[in-house]
Amino acid sequence: MTDKIVETVRLEPRDEPAPSGRWRVVVVGEGTNSSYALPLAGAATVGRGDDVEIRLGDDAAVSRRHAQLVTSSEGMRLIDLGSANGTSVRGRKLAANEQLMLSAGDSFEVGTSLLVVQPDRLSGASRPWTLLDHASFVDRLEETRPPFAVLRLQVLAEPMVAQEVLLNELSSHDTVASFGPGQYEVLTPGRAPDGAQQLLTRLSARLVERGARVRAGAAHCPADGSSAEALFAACVRPASAPAPGFVVRDDALVEIHRQLDKVAQSNINVLLLGETGVGKEVLAKSIHERSKRKGLPMTALNCAALSETLLESELFGHLKGSFTGAVKDKEGVLVAAKGSTVFLDEVGELPPSIQVKLLRVLEERRVLPVGAVTPVAIDVRFVFATNRDLEAEVARGAFRSDLFYRINGIAVTIPPLRERPSEIEELARKFAADGAARDEVAVPEFSPQAIAALKTWPWPGNIRELKNAVDRALLMAPDGTITPAALGLGPASSPGRPAVGGPEAAPSGGAPNLKSKRAEAEKKAVLEALELTEGNRTRAARVLGISRRTLVSRLQEYGINKPRQGSDEPGSGEQGA
Repeated sequence: MTDKIVETVRLEPRDEPAPSGRWRVVVVGEGTNSSYALPLAGAATVGRGDDVEIRLGDDAAVSRRHAQLVTSSEGMRLIDLGSANGTSVRGRKLAANEQLMLSAGDSFEVGTSLLVVQPDRLSGASRPWTLLDHASFVDRLEETRPPFAVLRLQVLAEPMVAQEVLLNELSSHDTVASFGPGQYEVLTPGRAPDGAQQLLTRLSARLVERGARVRAGAAHCPADGSSAEALFAACVRPASAPAPGFVVRDDALVEIHRQLDKVAQSNINVLLLGETGVGKEVLAKSIHERSKRKGLPMTALNCAALSETLLESELFGHLKGSFTGAVKDKEGVLVAAKGSTVFLDEVGELPPSIQVKLLRVLEERRVLPVGAVTPVAIDVRFVFATNRDLEAEVARGAFRSDLFYRINGIAVTIPPLRERPSEIEELARKFAADGAARDEVAVPEFSPQAIAALKTWPWPGNIRELKNAVDRALLMAPDGTITPAALGLGPASSPGRPAVGGPEAAPSGGAPNLKSKRAEAEKKAVLEALELTEGNRTRAARVLGISRRTLVSRLQEYGINKPRQGSDEPGSGEQGA
């Protein structure tokens, strides 16, 4: 074929030299998004024939053997093989059999496909990998004997971020493939299910640290199947990190985020339901950040934190002199949040008079400040949240049915942390890393016993309680290892240990049921928090990671009607609920 080559042309030189290692070609086209690793020395043919190394589907504009890439110690040459429609580089169509020298970052067009040349940094001398295409990866997978794990990563980041993380975290025994830009498959032979999940957790954490957005999943053979189709399907289930710092491993949470991807773009009211501490405000921020209003700051207001008069003023604003203490005009948050999102937490705590005014705002999209006679038009998107059963509140007359139907444009129920055990470890590691960065100390490790304790604790305070437990453990683990004792989850605090006088004890001769075990652990945690804070309920609620109102409810439920020590009187740091 060399006798047909008429000349060699070098493109304008770039600042970066050609890499000394392997090259890869990323193909982006109609129905084709893939990545191909090229040999250190040799040729790869591009076309639509069955015998080419880089096949571009059934594009009629592509010849069966259209072009060729030749790699050597000198770099890479692109050769047009006398194609019918030509090969274009930087807007210039090559002559038949013309060849050019390419540099990293160069691109060329073949039919409707764009091919981009990049250094294959996954194939350095210390990691002799080949970045496979998807079909070759499937062949390798089906040849591998169990046990093994398959990981799938979809990474939105700078092009080299994912590859550098994979290079640093994977071993030479692992096989890597690319099935599209930013999309990778990893085959890890001999790895147990726990090891596969740990690897996925580590990769996800490293990518998030680099500012990437990640969707990642893992499957294990033979537990999740043995065929490529079954394993890839299992990989799709668990994972999504919709923004830097998010941890989403639970199937239900993945489905919630998929739903909110669609909801966020509209102006429909969203009602977030779930226990205290499950992350309702975090999810509200996620809705805002995915919406068209993301360029403005979201405004959040806790409806249970203020008295009725202050809440009315904060929401709707007031005019000077409209009530005692109104020394100047005040713009309410519904007006001040012009064009943005307003998040009203604990909406189930709204007094009846505020419910009436909020209903009118939602119907008319106008606000009447306290003391005013002329309403003000508003343009905001509403997200509401509550830990109450609003339908039950409506049934007993504590919440207006017409307001409930207004705020309940779409309701999203967030499962409690105890129902999302697959997220606990990664959340704990994230909180530990955040706390270590804040305190400027080394990131601690979790002992296996600590991980086990984290996964078996019922977490009545949910994610907020978990974060507080990890923050406390950072202070209690000076040797760099977090233990159950440092977390406050040692034998004395174990949820499996019966609490004296615990509610709903199991019948004599029978095993305790799950509800009674949870109640025992919850009551014990409440008593220990009260003892730790000398009976101060506000501080005890903070220790538990729950609201004071929820703590008071638990005290009534468990018959703990008075603080054990200390005082909740003014001056002791307590504020009314």
